[in-house]
Amino acid sequence: MTKHAMIIGLVVAYLCHLTLGWQYSVIGAIVAGFLAPKKGVRAGALSLGLGWGLLIIFNFAVATPETVEMTRIMAALLGGLPSFVTVLLTLLIGLLLGTIGGWVGSALKSTRDRSKNG
Repeated sequence: MTKHAMIIGLVVAYLCHLTLGWQYSVIGAIVAGFLAPKKGVRAGALSLGLGWGLLIIFNFAVATPETVEMTRIMAALLGGLPSFVTVLLTLLIGLLLGTIGGWVGSALKSTRDRSKNG
């Protein structure tokens, strides 16, 4: 069930990211955590981390010079860091938001199940 939860979370994250904005992509991680409450943290982190990673690859494939320049400028703004640090920080933020979203989703599922049974 974790694989299905991660795939559904990934699709929801993409839909939210592309229609509402990147900050709403965490909804996909919450959905993944809700669908896989025992492994919700992992499902959420993987769904959002993989989703953001695929979007980064897509940006490099479609607009390579522009994406390279953006990462260079962002790294310079962050204190003169190497350009690849921008990409790593983006992935790390995606994994962190996915972890938190997966935890929230699994907590919501556990709370709902307890209220039904109690």
